[in-house]
Amino acid sequence: MSSRGVLARLLRHPWLIQAIVAAPLLGLAAWQINLGHVAQSFRDARYGWLLFALAIYVASRIVHALEWQITLNKVGRAPFLGLFGALLIGTLVNAVIPAGAGDVVKIQVVANRYGLPRAGLVAGRGAEAVVNSMILMIFILVSFALPGVGFASPNLLWLLAAAAALAFIAAVAASRLLPDTLPRWPLLTRLPRRLYDALEHQWPRLHEGFEVIRRPRLLVVALVLNLVGWAIDIVIYWSYGQAFNLQLPFAAYLSVTVIVALITVFPITFGNIGTFELAIVGVLALHGIASDDALAYAAGTHIFSTVFNISLGLLAMWSMGVQPRDVFRLRTRAPVEAEKPPAPDGR
Repeated sequence: MSSRGVLARLLRHPWLIQAIVAAPLLGLAAWQINLGHVAQSFRDARYGWLLFALAIYVASRIVHALEWQITLNKVGRAPFLGLFGALLIGTLVNAVIPAGAGDVVKIQVVANRYGLPRAGLVAGRGAEAVVNSMILMIFILVSFALPGVGFASPNLLWLLAAAAALAFIAAVAASRLLPDTLPRWPLLTRLPRRLYDALEHQWPRLHEGFEVIRRPRLLVVALVLNLVGWAIDIVIYWSYGQAFNLQLPFAAYLSVTVIVALITVFPITFGNIGTFELAIVGVLALHGIASDDALAYAAGTHIFSTVFNISLGLLAMWSMGVQPRDVFRLRTRAPVEAEKPPAPDGR
């Protein structure tokens, strides 16, 4: 096969590229670290802490589902348990399929079951990302005051923080300034007619999806819930540290949480295999943790988090009666327990 054919094959299957990237990273880790010591760390682990981590993880998903429900304030109403289940199913898909497919699945499940418009759900997901980027910026800035800031280039962290702040400000300004119907800008009117008509039809739904960052009260609630979610994530990584007998101050897990968030936002390998472990080993090295113990912690955290995600996602699919073929189905069936928020005048 020619080099052009190989490249075309890789582009059609991005997971192959991710696997190629992950393989040398895992090989590097295996070469530099005593795997026997890593295995001993697993034998000595206090697995009772994993049950605590699981309980805290479920709490974090509940907070995230509540934040999602608030984000969809104007898009439409779906039962909280339905959103919670869709979130778990989406997280399951993210654990086994690359490229953030879980976000698509969450939208599909909610749109198919409860009749909410996909355009509004996509916009709501964008609003969530804007809120999350603001909290991430805050935690990046806080991490400068704590040991372990060297887990990445300070200049890079400042750049990310500045980009997050600018994106947040721009999104808030756009959500308040843009009209609720498609503006007749010259650039838009030059679009092909079918594309223009589709955009004109979906624009109000996109506008509704950003309601959470347009209304100050909702924005504050979303920011607080996002902040609580981050705090819970720190507790989760601390719980794993207790399970693997790491002697670290609680504040050190802020650095772990930030680096995991950055890896999740910018995935390089399938399931973040290799990059997740190497990044955490690098952070923990700054706190004096031996590489063998750090890899045991990183691998254990990755493995058990994946097991939690898959198990909870399968449980959610069973309880909601969602079949694998339903996940990417584009056809929307009759809404279940969904209703559109009443108009301000009560109609």
